[in-house]
Amino acid sequence: MDSTKESACQDGRGNTLGDKINPSMSLLCRFIDCSRRYSLRLRSTWYRRWFLLTERPRHRTIDLGLGVTCFVPLRGGGRGSIRVGNETKFGSPSAHRLGNGEVMLQANLPESEIVIGRDNWFNNNTMLCALSSIRVGDNCRIGQGVFIMDADFHEINPATRNRSEGLVRPVTIGNNVWIGSRTTVLKGVKIGDNSVIGAMSLVTKEVPENTLVGGVPARVIRKLE
Repeated sequence: MDSTKESACQDGRGNTLGDKINPSMSLLCRFIDCSRRYSLRLRSTWYRRWFLLTERPRHRTIDLGLGVTCFVPLRGGGRGSIRVGNETKFGSPSAHRLGNGEVMLQANLPESEIVIGRDNWFNNNTMLCALSSIRVGDNCRIGQGVFIMDADFHEINPATRNRSEGLVRPVTIGNNVWIGSRTTVLKGVKIGDNSVIGAMSLVTKEVPENTLVGGVPARVIRKLE
């Protein structure tokens, strides 16, 4: 750059325009980031308190641990027990969502239970519906639109289809499990520790620990080491 162009890019104190603009932009970016984080914390507090206020009176037990974060609304609608461990998160502010992205934790009957360990992350639009029991371990990652249920909710026989909930069997998910987006986990399934379920799978039977499965119905792809 020649001296004429250089002087045109400097103020009277020898500072370039870039030196003057960058600190201002940096300050603005920090302000926007702080405002966004504050907004997320405020929204999470509101979602959590609203869930407890509206759902606790009808449920047998609701216990949300320390540091439970709700980036989207939580909905219950049942009458059973819901227990969530510390530092678990519901929803993602940056992920795709349908509607408001709400997460459903529905322990339908007074004896139904949903028990979730600590440090799990459930993405937007996930649903857990229990007539008996759904248990999730620690450090799990549950993708967007995952549906976990422990019952058929109807019988197969056409003559009695609307008379009962059909077969009911507990669902157990181990520790450090990753379930891909839009996967459905059906009644009686046990998923072992450290396993991965591919996106859009239909899980109908037990998944051993340290295993990658996928497909409709889900089949073993390989062992994880």
